[in-house]
Amino acid sequence: MSYTELQRLSTGEFKRLCGVSRETFSDMVEVLRPHLERQGKRGGQNKLRVEDQLLVALEYWREYRSQFH
Repeated sequence: MSYTELQRLSTGEFKRLCGVSRETFSDMVEVLRPHLERQGKRGGQNKLRVEDQLLVALEYWREYRSQFH
């Protein structure tokens, strides 16, 4: 699911999916954007936007289960 598809979700659904509020998500994107855009000058170009990269990381961390349950 891409970030553009998440725009139509309610605030509660967005937080349940990502684990953070929309305001926190936008703050995180503002912090990450300069770093990730600077990295794009070396090697290949990113295929995902900054918002989508952050979304993938947050969804992974939210669903990650440690070996010790």
